[in-house]
Amino acid sequence: MLHLPAKLFHIEDFHLTPWQALVASVTVIVGLKVVTTVYQALYNVLFHPLRRFPGPVTWIAAPWLKNLSQIRGRADHEIVALHEKLGPVVRVGPDTLSFTSGLAWKDIYGTGHAELPKHIYKGSGMEERPNIITAHPRDHHRFRKAMMPAITSEAISREEPLIMGYVDMLVQHLRNIAQSSDPVANVAKWYTMTTFDVFGDLCYGESFNGLASGEQHPWIKSMSSMKLLVPLLVFPYISWLLVLLLLPAAERNSLRDHQKRSYSLTMKRIAEKDTHPRNDFMTFMLRNRSDDHGVTDHELASNSDIIISAGSETTSTALTGITYFLTSNQDALARCTREVREAFSSDDEISFSGTLDLPYMLACIEEGLRMYPPVPTSLIRRTLPGRPMLIDGHLIPENTVVGVHHLATYKSKRNFHDPKSYRPERWLPEAREDPESLFYDDNRDCVRPFSYGPRNCIGRNLAYHEMRLILAKVLWHFDLKLKPGYENWGVNQRTYQLWEKPELMVQFKEREMKV
Repeated sequence: MLHLPAKLFHIEDFHLTPWQALVASVTVIVGLKVVTTVYQALYNVLFHPLRRFPGPVTWIAAPWLKNLSQIRGRADHEIVALHEKLGPVVRVGPDTLSFTSGLAWKDIYGTGHAELPKHIYKGSGMEERPNIITAHPRDHHRFRKAMMPAITSEAISREEPLIMGYVDMLVQHLRNIAQSSDPVANVAKWYTMTTFDVFGDLCYGESFNGLASGEQHPWIKSMSSMKLLVPLLVFPYISWLLVLLLLPAAERNSLRDHQKRSYSLTMKRIAEKDTHPRNDFMTFMLRNRSDDHGVTDHELASNSDIIISAGSETTSTALTGITYFLTSNQDALARCTREVREAFSSDDEISFSGTLDLPYMLACIEEGLRMYPPVPTSLIRRTLPGRPMLIDGHLIPENTVVGVHHLATYKSKRNFHDPKSYRPERWLPEAREDPESLFYDDNRDCVRPFSYGPRNCIGRNLAYHEMRLILAKVLWHFDLKLKPGYENWGVNQRTYQLWEKPELMVQFKEREMKV
């Protein structure tokens, strides 16, 4: 038998330099991380409660790969392709399911059960922002109650002259462009300035003066910074570091200045609460300010920011998309233009109520929202702890992240005939009523661009009023033509919760008035 000296195993004989100790520690830590990562990947793929649902193995085993796709602005398009290949329910992460059915809207966002909480990424800082989008259900109800009086049908009707003034200013700018030597306008820019001016006035009682000056307000520019920020927030705990490393200093400064500007405007409006000349959104919210269950100053600032940013950006995005699809489809553009011009003998007749009686234009708007939803991604929720719940006929385990993916739902052959073509006629009454129609079996109820249930978009009616009014005025006054080179504007745009939305150049020509 071989006898080894006992001294060989005395630990005091092992001496490591500080450098060697550091290398050894790092090696152990890295080794443990590799082992746990491999173990987690195998568990996610082979043993996770969601293993029966189809999905990309790469995203399931290594969710950071999906995060990288989100940073690149490609994730939503990849999810569309996954649903086309794998069906109406796709596992797009270790604990995440994406749905594309009308029933899933009701099961996830409806009222037949306790409200599913919004899924907030850990360490993103979003949970610290008390606004109507990210709020806990109890706070959401409080915020919504404070805002509701401002967006009733009666309240919106009172604001029609104000909104009409900004739309007329837009028309005048477009007329100047049409009469110039280069009658081409970036409609994405002009729609955005219009909607931001409207919402600034509706919320704070003062315009951002984008239309008056012809220059974009810094608030609009900060939206571009926000789009770059959002995909970085999906990385748990390290999002702050990624923002510091990957978001340019100019973009970070823009966001910081935006927060200061928003807070300053809110404080100014609070100071004027007793002397402000007319009612606006803030008037109604301030009535709940002093109540024990009312809205704090910090919450007022945060919610005002959301109202303006979300309301303005989504409406201008929808109008830009609708204009692109109309100018890309000459038959639809001609029919929609003809309907508007035959309905109104003068510009003065165009109004909120008058634009309700334009069935083909309304169909063009609905089809634009289907093809280019302002929010193309999922509004994700998390199933409640405890018993599993039924979603779209599937029993879903507790604490699962779920959502209906807008773009994948609206582009699905399971929901629509010819889903990737702009076909406004699918929204007309005859398409719903005639069994011979190509679009008779379309699942129109699955199109929910303003979401569904108790947390649907509070400004939905206002957005529709704006879209109808702006589109009708533009088509009544001008003949539109897409500038050559922009034919693929709507193809494969990057998405960061919202669309990247590059410039869209359209040629404007004043209509020839019949004598």
